[in-house]
Amino acid sequence: MAVLELVTSRPDWMGALTVALTRPQGVPERRAGDNPWEPGAARAERPRRISDDLAWLRQAYDEPEEHGLSGMEDTAAVAAWETDVEAQERLTRLRDRKVLDAAGFLLHEEERITV
Repeated sequence: MAVLELVTSRPDWMGALTVALTRPQGVPERRAGDNPWEPGAARAERPRRISDDLAWLRQAYDEPEEHGLSGMEDTAAVAAWETDVEAQERLTRLRDRKVLDAAGFLLHEEERITV
């Protein structure tokens, strides 16, 4: 289980969107020249875009229970939620791309202990 924590008084959605729309350094444009509307074009499953996960986070902030987040009480944080597995996957992608930081969130994951 992971915990999502809001560390600012309110999320910075524009800052997060700016980071999400900035292609990471050294990553080429992967859809250049693709035309999925061309007749007979092969339709592969498109990879999830980080902006899709940011839109999910924006909705989850307003409706946490419907998006796999359950609020935590008695915490010193501005706000904190426990996450389910699907939410944790999305939040991990957002954290890895620095979008969570830009929005004012932290993701705390349990350390995995191997014996």
